[in-house]
Amino acid sequence: MSPADLGGRSAYELLGVSFDADTAVLKAAWRRAARRTHPDYGGDAAEFRLVSQAWELVGDPEARRDYDRGFSPASAQGSGTGAPTGGPASGPSSTTRPGRPRAGQGAGSGTITYVPPLDDEMVLDLARSSQQIHGAPRKRGILPAGHRLVREARAIRTVQTHVLGSLPASRLVNGLHLTFGRLNSGAIDHVLLCGDRLAVIGSLQVPDGVYRWDGAELWKGDRRLSPPSLAPAMVALQRAFPDCTVGGFVLVLGPEDNPHAPVIQLDRTRSVLDSDAGFLTDPPANPLQFGRDLKMFLGTGSRAATVDRRLLARLLGAMY
Repeated sequence: MSPADLGGRSAYELLGVSFDADTAVLKAAWRRAARRTHPDYGGDAAEFRLVSQAWELVGDPEARRDYDRGFSPASAQGSGTGAPTGGPASGPSSTTRPGRPRAGQGAGSGTITYVPPLDDEMVLDLARSSQQIHGAPRKRGILPAGHRLVREARAIRTVQTHVLGSLPASRLVNGLHLTFGRLNSGAIDHVLLCGDRLAVIGSLQVPDGVYRWDGAELWKGDRRLSPPSLAPAMVALQRAFPDCTVGGFVLVLGPEDNPHAPVIQLDRTRSVLDSDAGFLTDPPANPLQFGRDLKMFLGTGSRAATVDRRLLARLLGAMY
């Protein structure tokens, strides 16, 4: 992400710190900036989104190193370190905040309800309760993971583009590992929380072309591609969150950022009883259809406009 993506300012300028600020100073500045700009406290929603994006870029040490490598220290220091702009904090906190309905929004547009209220920071702090994307693709183990990290980053952008704007109460958590009794979820790339529904998201990248889904696997001619298994993650999450409805979705990405590609034809000729594909809520899909499927699953829940901060805090605690 370039400075232009943050309104022409660096992440450090938005947070009001110098480029070489240590972790404690950075976190304190983030808390101040989040409270100053949050709409529930009289701030500007657009500025709050920029502050949240800035924290995503530099709040995690690994993400900060990646950001610093692509952003010149000289330009960061020369851009100034003034505090972010925003309206003054005023008024008491509340359980809801106004949303900005957009054309084509489904359930969850309008007002977001926070349970418990935002003024209860013992559950989760204000900034993390309000931001929609948590975490980033991370290296696992000692093996090279460049291709996987790029794919996961593309999956995050797809969810951001096709889902989050329509469901303001949704929260995307990236990079989890959950154990529940003897159950081990393994590494979970992405979980999307909306009300009392949890969507487990896996992805794969394939060459461009036309594919056939037989109910268990993807085929391109006589070439077979198996989707990632989401069964362990879905079972572990369902056991750990028994009051939630858990769904499984696989995003299929082509080589280019074309939301309509690849083309996937449905030809369910194979039984899924002996396959982990039977756990999927919908067939694997390209970005456009994937977004529609996710919005249908999450947006039709009875609490689609609610951010359950206790559930979110538990998910964040499972990040590795």
